[in-house]
Amino acid sequence: MNSGIYFESCISLVFLLIMRCEAIDTTIGFASQPLHHSNFEIQKPYDVPVQQRYNFSDGVHKLWVLKTDKPHSRTSKTEPRTEIRIRGYDYSSGVWQFEGCGYVPRKTTGVCVMQVFGSNPPHATTAMLKVKDTGLYYYSRTVILSNLYNKWFRLNVIHDVDHNAVQVYIDGVLKYDGVGHGGKSHYFNQHIRDLSLGFTRLPFNTSHYTNQKPYNLPLWERYSFINGVHKLWVFSTDEPLYSGSPTFPRSELFINGYKYSHGVWQFEAYAFVPHGTTGVSVMQVFRADPPYHTTLMLRVYNGDLYYYRKKVVVRNISNKWFRLNVIHDIGGKNVKVYINGVLKLKVHSRGGRTHYFKCGVYSQDQDSFYMESRWKDIKIYKKSK
Repeated sequence: MNSGIYFESCISLVFLLIMRCEAIDTTIGFASQPLHHSNFEIQKPYDVPVQQRYNFSDGVHKLWVLKTDKPHSRTSKTEPRTEIRIRGYDYSSGVWQFEGCGYVPRKTTGVCVMQVFGSNPPHATTAMLKVKDTGLYYYSRTVILSNLYNKWFRLNVIHDVDHNAVQVYIDGVLKYDGVGHGGKSHYFNQHIRDLSLGFTRLPFNTSHYTNQKPYNLPLWERYSFINGVHKLWVFSTDEPLYSGSPTFPRSELFINGYKYSHGVWQFEAYAFVPHGTTGVSVMQVFRADPPYHTTLMLRVYNGDLYYYRKKVVVRNISNKWFRLNVIHDIGGKNVKVYINGVLKLKVHSRGGRTHYFKCGVYSQDQDSFYMESRWKDIKIYKKSK
């Protein structure tokens, strides 16, 4: 670390430690491995208590260090650090994957934020992601992400030990594909949170949803699916779902393949709402006891995400991908909303006999003329018994 005085990073623990079963593409074909606090060793300056360099709050691991700090042991000649060393999953063969949502505040520079440790001499690591100036680099050679600061990003690192290969994805896009540094044993240095633990992932394909759109238009005029992204848009002057309907214009994915009436269910997806889209519902848990129609509605007003129009869930949501998890516990009579792995809302549910998830755009009050949202990596989970 050769510049800057203060270094900090946050992990919104979306962290998945995953081991390959068969295939390739990010988490598809991998099996999620259980993680507990017993798997984490916090490496920090040896002469300060952990609470002075590490904090865990609302699902986010915040780690910081000063360039004048001591190393992590009295005899170490390494630079200052605060890291989470993953124990219990050291590996020497196969294909392993790290996934996490990261956040680096402005002015943090000259620092490593993620490592795959272990390699052949003279190297110590197989992969190292560094923050330099305003970018994220693979070591100091290849720019992985420009304009890194002050925004959450999803990071996937896949290490194929047998083929000595490393791939780095940012928000699902391959940014680096190269050769590793060998080595007999490896581990990840960083962070955790897997909201799918205890849930069973269910199949999701075109047979599990129906498009709802203005009745007088062909589907392609209000929906597209390109490169894994569902894009849905509507105009405030559009017709409703069917002729004579008193509802507002919409273009939504109605996930009717998973109607449910009991248990704990979870919706997960990455969402993007363009700047200018306002006065619109982008996600619903449908059905409730009268006089309500929905158990949950997430709306966008002037760039902020709201619970109906009662409460702000998260500010400044426009023009950036964010991970949305909605967990509906029917027996517990509550709904939880997570943004990038952080719990942002917990509310009492509204009853109802049968429920299902919806996402897209559904016009509400004070709507913009044009409304759009995009969705990718949609997953449906049911709580395991």
